[in-house]
Amino acid sequence: MSESWDAYAALPRRVGHDGRTGRVVHLPPAYDDDAAGAFAALSPAPSLAAAIEPLLREWMRAGLARGALPGRAEAGLWADALRHQAALRRGLPAEPLWHGPRGRERAWVLDLAAFVEPDQSVAAGALARAAAAAITALEIAGPPDPTRPATVIPANLAGALMAAGVPYAWPEGRATAAALLAVVLGGAAEASAALALRLGPCPAWCDRRTPVLRALEAALAALPPGAEPGLTAAATAALERGLAAARRHGLRVLGLAALRPAGEVERLLGADSAGHHPVATIVRSLDGPDGRPRRALAPAAARAILALGLPGAERDAAIAHIIGRGTLAGAPPAGLARLAALGVAAEALEPHLRGAVSLAHAVALAASGVRLPQDDPLLAALERHAIGAGTADEAPFLPPRLRAALADGAEPAAQEAMARALAPFLRLGLEVPVPAKPRRAAADGSRALAHAH
Repeated sequence: MSESWDAYAALPRRVGHDGRTGRVVHLPPAYDDDAAGAFAALSPAPSLAAAIEPLLREWMRAGLARGALPGRAEAGLWADALRHQAALRRGLPAEPLWHGPRGRERAWVLDLAAFVEPDQSVAAGALARAAAAAITALEIAGPPDPTRPATVIPANLAGALMAAGVPYAWPEGRATAAALLAVVLGGAAEASAALALRLGPCPAWCDRRTPVLRALEAALAALPPGAEPGLTAAATAALERGLAAARRHGLRVLGLAALRPAGEVERLLGADSAGHHPVATIVRSLDGPDGRPRRALAPAAARAILALGLPGAERDAAIAHIIGRGTLAGAPPAGLARLAALGVAAEALEPHLRGAVSLAHAVALAASGVRLPQDDPLLAALERHAIGAGTADEAPFLPPRLRAALADGAEPAAQEAMARALAPFLRLGLEVPVPAKPRRAAADGSRALAHAH
């Protein structure tokens, strides 16, 4: 598509896995086969580069013409940053912006888990810069509005916690989540202020200045303790920079950060969670190269286990406990004998194990007339071997903290606590009270009365 994408290799991915039919799209290596369907739903383009590059070129032209971008060199660096986001599967425009260079709804999706490093630290500086680059794109892309709402959507929040090995339901999980959103809000606010310096604040700023600044101050004060110290320091610094810039220059766009349910862009980015909710399951069912389903760890869970640095045999045993081995080879002999006694041949069962959600499911596919007895410990051991436990609760070689971080779902109380912890960092300036307009002076009323007489 362009020399600008030459640094990012693209691999062919087939939409669907029928070898004779199906559309082929070209995506960077960071994207997996499961992303092809999401990309096809978003764009008719043959590649990610072909879908994104026209948007970037139009935004560069419009941004330079309007003064949103200070110069061609800076515009080129900004566009490269957005290409980098897209190629590394870190961030993409929300759905409406895919349908034309000047989409209506201004939103950008960032996958927070993509900013968790292999050592489980957070690339907070890169996250703040990504939010800032997105805000500039959204200012250029959207139509005028008195409040100029534009939002960066921090997706995969719970997935980021899991990848970092931080339990969602612990106070540390809420503190880490709040710090991540604070980095996004701070970076977005600083970019909005930089745009206000060049273009002027949004028309609503005059009325909203005081409550918006107070909301930023409240967000700074609302950062809970408990996150990793480096992340806490980065979050505090990002908010302080955003607040100082807003005080000096005002804000060009409001909103800045918001959460939402998952959409096609989140699916394309490979997010394991949406909004403030926990990861629903750490086991995914994917279509294999042969078109048959297979079980795999959710990416966030796989990264958390990989970060332990376990020897290969121990790592494989832990993963096999969760997702199963997909085969009866090496299964406990007593369980195999129990199956045979029930009239199920291992050879007939074997082809159905990889995509089955339970041993009973596989048996129903292989021998429809057989019903497995419940609460049989021999069959339960056989299911853990072939199908997996589905959770990390008793997985071998994993420390207790990581088992807690790999827990899927969460109690309603934990989800409500997470929502409260994140509320101060969302929808800045769109939901704060605005001072009422003063009434007309009495002199105006007297003139009107005299005119009526």
